[in-house]
Amino acid sequence: MKDLQKIYTDKVNEALFRLQKCESLIESYFEIKDLLDLESSILHLRKALEIFALASIAPNKIKYQEYRAQADKNPDYTKDYKASSILKALSGINSDFYPIPLLPTEKLENGTWHFDRKTGKFFDKNQFIKLYDRLGKYLHADNPWGNNKEWEDFALVVRDGISSIRDLFKLYFTVIRTPEFTGVWVLETRENVVQFLVAESHGEFIVENY
Repeated sequence: MKDLQKIYTDKVNEALFRLQKCESLIESYFEIKDLLDLESSILHLRKALEIFALASIAPNKIKYQEYRAQADKNPDYTKDYKASSILKALSGINSDFYPIPLLPTEKLENGTWHFDRKTGKFFDKNQFIKLYDRLGKYLHADNPWGNNKEWEDFALVVRDGISSIRDLFKLYFTVIRTPEFTGVWVLETRENVVQFLVAESHGEFIVENY
């Protein structure tokens, strides 16, 4: 499991690096209105989402590989890259794989440490897929006979998306359910560095809607 933890951590670090690049590019766009900065930000943001989707395969690798092997077309999971398809497949394997945001830990009177769930809306799985699919539209050359892409409006969507993803990645947990391990991985990103905590359960558990 440690090798899968390393893959997950490395990919999240890579996604954070891309997001950092996105931030500088989108701010540059709003300052000087260079369309190439916006296009580059869109590219890096879409790749960041793909990288995180690929990271999410790691703790679910065996089941994901088995699931993909049953596909009639392109059953080789090692060639997967489309984030929306990966997330939809993972949802059928482990419904709680997607990050669930947490509040900073606090020490209780009994000496244990407790993470509370973050309340309110966050960048959920459906928003992730929607943004990913929308970004794809802007990666191609403009057809002069096509519709106006409304770049200026979409630049705001990109900036908000980067901020929402950053907020999600600050501190969250993902649920792991395998024959070898049942529990959660807790990740905190501080100054673009991932800190990792493993919490193992001694039995089955459910994640309640919050």
